[in-house]
Amino acid sequence: MAALKGSAVEMRHIVLISLHADPATPSGADDGGGTHAYIRELIAGFSQTLWKLTVLTRWATTALPQSEGVAPNIRIARLQIGPVAPIDKRLLNDLHPISVQQALEELRGEPIDLIHSVYWNSGRVAKELAKRNRRTFVHTVISNGWRRLQEGASDQPTARIDVEQQVFSSAFGIFCISGEERRDLIEHYAVPPDKIFVVGRPVAEVFRSPCRDECGRPSRVLG
Repeated sequence: MAALKGSAVEMRHIVLISLHADPATPSGADDGGGTHAYIRELIAGFSQTLWKLTVLTRWATTALPQSEGVAPNIRIARLQIGPVAPIDKRLLNDLHPISVQQALEELRGEPIDLIHSVYWNSGRVAKELAKRNRRTFVHTVISNGWRRLQEGASDQPTARIDVEQQVFSSAFGIFCISGEERRDLIEHYAVPPDKIFVVGRPVAEVFRSPCRDECGRPSRVLG
């Protein structure tokens, strides 16, 4: 809530860290997908409040400004982590010291009430920022390294599971999208059950049936 003169109510400042998913990237373009949509939904939700939100993401294209306001209380800050160009998000593991440095410079002098990170590389940055600022952070998992290994993925950094363990242990609360992932966190990362919130991944009604028939003609009007 906005600060009221002479009262204890103050504007809260939330820092949302999503290094690999810039909310300005549309789903389906380049590596834009569900995470990008999730960040956009969080921004939309915060736009209905008077809380201050700063979104930290990686600057991946000169077509977008390094900093932009998307609502009176919301700003996207793009950090120069490596070249201003698309990169494989797995490379963020090696760029971690630069990510922390850039985040600290961007937030210098800013009071912070809560940090929310999305995906493990962002969680690693959030953990350090929270410690330095003596603040709490919460984390959204998206996927976990243990499950990816069980499904045959061999392309993730070897440090991922250890970093995830540290992030999950340090976070005040963890958001995940399914009961299966919740079980993974409890059984393979020893996360206390009462620390995990299953938020799901709802699908808007407009996407539940085809908008075109078999000939490619619009089959319904989108409202």
